[in-house]
Amino acid sequence: MEALKKNIAQITINGKNVTEDVTPYLSRLGYTDKEEAESDDVTLTFEDTAGHWQNDWYPQQGDTLAVTIGTPGAPLDCGIFEIDEIELEIAPDTVTIKGIGAAISKALRTRNSKAFEKQSLKQIAQYFATKHGLKLTGNVGELQKIQIERKTQDRQTDLSFLAGLAKEYGILFSVRGDQLVFMDIDELEKKPAILTFHKNEISKARFTDKTSQVYGAAVVSSRNMKSNKVRRWKITPSGEDGGKGTLTNDTWQGNVTAENDTQAQAKAKGGLKNKNKDKITGTITVEGNVKLVAGVNIELADIGQFSGKWHVVSSSHNIDNSGGYVTDASIRKILK
Repeated sequence: MEALKKNIAQITINGKNVTEDVTPYLSRLGYTDKEEAESDDVTLTFEDTAGHWQNDWYPQQGDTLAVTIGTPGAPLDCGIFEIDEIELEIAPDTVTIKGIGAAISKALRTRNSKAFEKQSLKQIAQYFATKHGLKLTGNVGELQKIQIERKTQDRQTDLSFLAGLAKEYGILFSVRGDQLVFMDIDELEKKPAILTFHKNEISKARFTDKTSQVYGAAVVSSRNMKSNKVRRWKITPSGEDGGKGTLTNDTWQGNVTAENDTQAQAKAKGGLKNKNKDKITGTITVEGNVKLVAGVNIELADIGQFSGKWHVVSSSHNIDNSGGYVTDASIRKILK
């Protein structure tokens, strides 16, 4: 219980701070933070031999849940969640409450159909941001350059449509609180590492370096709708050596066409990035760290060829009575 008391700053249900009431019964807390479109989630497990959660404290599906972990001087605001699953186990009695990111649990998961014509990628993103009362953020200036003649949402959820659209152009999409985020992956990877972990600070790790489905260049075609002329575009990775020091000589020929030159270059760049970004991946487990969250860059040291700068794709923060506070992270190496 001491580990939980030490590392939990606040638990709020439907706007009411219930930390003091519920912490004595809390046996485990888990929070998963994901960089891309998937929803963040939180899980709280309570000992309930007194029957509080089975009776007066029983929450309703759809109730909001807010959790902050860490010390008051170094908090991690996990965000606002919507309770969508309640589980009871008997002998001994335990109640588990699961919540998913509140913004994603709303109308973003409803299937819709809509056609977009002669709009920029930014205008399309702004339409969904306005529709769901979200603020469009990220390096949105680049989105204005990508013009789309026609794009159809055909009985897709807004969430899956936006995720697919972003992936076409190598753009990272997520919903974070009240923000709809479109961010160039390259821009994220250029940011400095905020943490360094030496080998002796990592309790467990696994790394994988693959050569299959890794490419040194990408080619796409653009067709002028008026003249019917086709133009081919070839893109190579950026960097001092073009990235080829770690990639292959193979060329990815995307099964895509583009409506204009700017769109073609963006699709070629995005396709190449999507293919190559998972060349070197890993997972690490370290002592609980509130700064180790999805979207940041970290440095790994003293592990040979796997040392260097890495990007955090997702992280899980778990606190319980037996294991204390640990953080697991899924990471990918940033290729030079």
